[in-house]
Amino acid sequence: MAEQDYYMKILLEDRARFADFINVNVFHGKQVLAADKLSLLPNEAGIVVVDADGVKRTIQRRRDVVMKAEFGAYFCVVASENQGKVHYGMAVREMMYDALDYTEQIRKIEEKHRAEGDKLEGADFLSHVTKADRLIPVVTLTLYYGNEAWDGPKSLYEMMGIDEEWEETALVKKCLPDYKINLIDIREGEKLDQYKTSLQHVFGLVKYNKNKQKLYEYTRVHREEINRMDRESKAAALALIGEQKRLQKILESKREEEMDMCQAIDELIADGEVRGEVRGILMGMEKTKINFIRKQYKKQLSSSQIANILDLDERYVEKVIKLFKQYPAGSDDEIAGYL
Repeated sequence: MAEQDYYMKILLEDRARFADFINVNVFHGKQVLAADKLSLLPNEAGIVVVDADGVKRTIQRRRDVVMKAEFGAYFCVVASENQGKVHYGMAVREMMYDALDYTEQIRKIEEKHRAEGDKLEGADFLSHVTKADRLIPVVTLTLYYGNEAWDGPKSLYEMMGIDEEWEETALVKKCLPDYKINLIDIREGEKLDQYKTSLQHVFGLVKYNKNKQKLYEYTRVHREEINRMDRESKAAALALIGEQKRLQKILESKREEEMDMCQAIDELIADGEVRGEVRGILMGMEKTKINFIRKQYKKQLSSSQIANILDLDERYVEKVIKLFKQYPAGSDDEIAGYL
């Protein structure tokens, strides 16, 4: 599952694909966001709280991808920690993410007033923010690509099991705010044709993966577009469907007639050329990991920090960093060859 999360995170860190994802799932296909109007933001937020006994506790959470749109809205995709499986506490988890983001905004407003020497008085002084200060809206989307149908709660109310038959329930709800998750289930999606980037075919392959005939038919119809996808998109698709051999065989097939999928797998095993292409794609995955480790290493992060950020085994990260030091001029290709 970590591999799927990793490649989905890489896929959506691309601004064009992220904008495409938001345009389809927030703006119903209307082209509102453009890639050049988005900027990647830090994906960590946290606060220090002091309990009644004076004991300090740090609460930290890490999102997968956070972008800021130029018109002032944050759009966040929760795809890793990652919803390859149903999370029955998702409403509370996302509510915490959003609350931490708003808390961070308040902190920055307070810092701004201090830095500018603003003399706050009365309610402004007590609040540390003024009546004129404004927060930036936070929108969180949960991208789910698990094999099983999502059967978890989609709101805080659902988690509480509120008795709708109790006559006073409506009055309680007026004082009890709900929190609903924005669940995007790839396998249930009916908006594939609205996507303008490779997300259309990555999500299409995932959607039809459980049905051999539908997967073959989808791949046959879209063979050229799928083959033209960039390496990151191919790697994500292979990781998400979990069956590299089957996908690669369908892509290589030139025949238009019906194909027996079991026979396709057998032919793949016997076909050395195709096996080489599969190995090439897997090597490409390795190079992608190395490239991301290199970027974080240049920021002078430790191996444990890098492993945590990229959700990789720390021993693997340490080995790659050791090779960076041993071969300072080595390319990603060369480093991959030494592993």
